[in-house]
Amino acid sequence: MPRFAVVHETTYRYASRVSSSYGQLCMLPREFADQRCLSATVAVDPVPSDMRERVDFFGNRVSYFTVEQPHDVLRITARSEVDVSDEANLLAQADQTPLAAAVTALDELEGEARITAAQYVTSSPRISLEQQVRDYAKPSFSAGRPVVECLHDLVGRIHRDFRFNPGVTTVTSTVADLFAHGAGVCQDFAHLAVACIRAQGLPACYVSGYLETNPPVGRPKVVGADVSHAWASALIPTVGWIGIDPTNDQFVNDRYITTGWGRDYGDVAPLRGVIFSNGGKAELDVSVDVSRLG
Repeated sequence: MPRFAVVHETTYRYASRVSSSYGQLCMLPREFADQRCLSATVAVDPVPSDMRERVDFFGNRVSYFTVEQPHDVLRITARSEVDVSDEANLLAQADQTPLAAAVTALDELEGEARITAAQYVTSSPRISLEQQVRDYAKPSFSAGRPVVECLHDLVGRIHRDFRFNPGVTTVTSTVADLFAHGAGVCQDFAHLAVACIRAQGLPACYVSGYLETNPPVGRPKVVGADVSHAWASALIPTVGWIGIDPTNDQFVNDRYITTGWGRDYGDVAPLRGVIFSNGGKAELDVSVDVSRLG
């Protein structure tokens, strides 16, 4: 079980004086079976007049802050230390579960498990189960094919069929935009994977967090070079949630740190907020560092 230290710093530099800022962030790792958060803090500069944390509808840790003093620079720094487990044991358990059997098993869920599954099987604001999605998903899924094999095929196809290009889409883009441009970023690829899985009648959620990146051979790791990441997770009722990363064409392992999950990006945006100023543009600088401690 590797241990990681994560530092996520976001800095806004405003062209004109800002009288006040209000923000909401989802940057602190959450607790679940495969992840244990040892420590997590958020610092805001200037010091906020009010700051609080709550657990949202999906179980994510969400922080709110209010800065009421005038400022031209706003800096938010989230620091955490976390232990992560590998999902390889779940993959082994799910290896021979056919898609049809997994879908049928949903009917046997009861109580909270049934309610949770239901909210991840339909369309959401940024993910629609339109015919284009169903047509794209079809080659990867068949009733008798093992779910793990279906998922492996899907992430490979998304990885091959779409280019990674940060300049093409935005945080408001939809699956239709990804099809239109043929390119996007991890957020877009995760949205498509979620849509394809839901189109089969299986629950799937959008996951936000971080991925430990490896520097080129012989080169030292550059501090601050990591980025926020997004992937998808599918529910196999008899086994559990299986994470898939179409951006990197692989299943989720113990190099992934989860901050939150929801129906789509809108539920777990790392940072959103409102500012009050006299106008002018703002420069945004984001630095993320994921360091393995042991």
